[in-house]
Amino acid sequence: MSRKAAGKASSSSKSEGKDAKEKPEKPPKGEAEEEMPSEEAAPAPSQRQNRMAVGRSLELEMPAEIAMEIIVEKLKLLNYEKEFCRRKRPHWAPLTRSYFALPSPTNNQNEQFYYFTSLVSWLFNLAGRNFTAPAQFDDPNAACTNILMELKEVGFATPNFPPAKLKLGYGDAVCGVVDNLVDFVLEKQGFTWKKAVYQPDGYAEEAEVDDGADMSNDMQEDQLGMPDTEEEEAYMEGAGGGPANKGDDASASAPLESKVDAAEWKLELERVGPQLRVTVVADNKDWRSHLEQTHHHQSTIESSLPESRAQLEKVEGEVNGALEKINTREKFINAQFEHLTREYRAVREQLAQIQERYNKSTEAVAELTNELAHVSEELESVKQTMAERGDNISDISPLVKIKGAITRLKGELKSMEVRIGVAEHALLQSECAQQVNLKNKLGDPVKFANAAQPVNPVEGYDSEDGF
Repeated sequence: MSRKAAGKASSSSKSEGKDAKEKPEKPPKGEAEEEMPSEEAAPAPSQRQNRMAVGRSLELEMPAEIAMEIIVEKLKLLNYEKEFCRRKRPHWAPLTRSYFALPSPTNNQNEQFYYFTSLVSWLFNLAGRNFTAPAQFDDPNAACTNILMELKEVGFATPNFPPAKLKLGYGDAVCGVVDNLVDFVLEKQGFTWKKAVYQPDGYAEEAEVDDGADMSNDMQEDQLGMPDTEEEEAYMEGAGGGPANKGDDASASAPLESKVDAAEWKLELERVGPQLRVTVVADNKDWRSHLEQTHHHQSTIESSLPESRAQLEKVEGEVNGALEKINTREKFINAQFEHLTREYRAVREQLAQIQERYNKSTEAVAELTNELAHVSEELESVKQTMAERGDNISDISPLVKIKGAITRLKGELKSMEVRIGVAEHALLQSECAQQVNLKNKLGDPVKFANAAQPVNPVEGYDSEDGF
């Protein structure tokens, strides 16, 4: 590197150092709040631990992409790759630097949201909160509400975004929750951000060099590929053994005489010449090449602009003429076929009316069809009932059964009459025998006469009809 380039680098580093000194150091989160004196009495350590996040906002103060890079570095301080990623089977994949900032490239929103809820529950457990991680297929709305309620209980301020923002699994709301929750866990574990310590680079300090001075010459030297004089001097010193050897070896500075034939030298040069050519590959990040390309494109545009403008104006004129012709032709056609248009509109209106009447008629037919089906069912049921009753009327089997029963009753009555007569006769004989025996014993004619009267042994019996 030349002295000019080194001077520029040192001057830029010094200017950056000055800017860093002029800017006041911003205390990290948590330290400023802890160092501020409080007028009230200092709370107990447990109360102070619970009130660390009181009033802390969940909003992001930077783009989600930048916040996600910071979140990954903070999670590495908590050793999340070992403590969180390897606890699940299969293991969680480590977070990329844009995982929660952008939607999932595989459109797997459920997996992204499940990763977010699991990470938040792990952070809550590190903070001393007993928070159960939602399952993968639980209700996402309930999971988001539970997370915000837990954050509010910890002491975070109520966010401006609704819980449905967290259901996406990415975005400013998700990054804000994870970032602030990680800060809270680091504070709970007593982590403090210290000032960065830079190791000395070992370069000698040089005088400040004006950045704008002699820039054009440096650019010309770099573009033309002119060798640096200092590098050549250093090379010559190294090749000659240093300036101290000049006095010791005077023969080194003597002119060299070649002993090679000039013709052979030219042949060798023609043979190896193509191999000695150096092809310079342009760097895409070089601003000089970009500037040259810009100038080249500008000159190309300026050279082709007049011709292109003339052609575009010609095309514009042709298009305008064609549009005017189309408009005039359209007006002519509209004027010629205006009566047909009116007729077409009238026919369309009639068709619409007829279609409406058809729809109404179709609905009426459908209603009548349903009513006919209902009446047909009732008619079938009435016919079936009448047929059953007709069958019962024409059936003489009950009359035959009644007649048979009457015949059996008459036969039974006759047999009963015979039995009753036989019993009456037996009773009369026994009664007569008793009277005779009594007369023989007593010898009284009056009593004998009274005893000789016939007595009906069965009450209600009539000799005429047998009952």
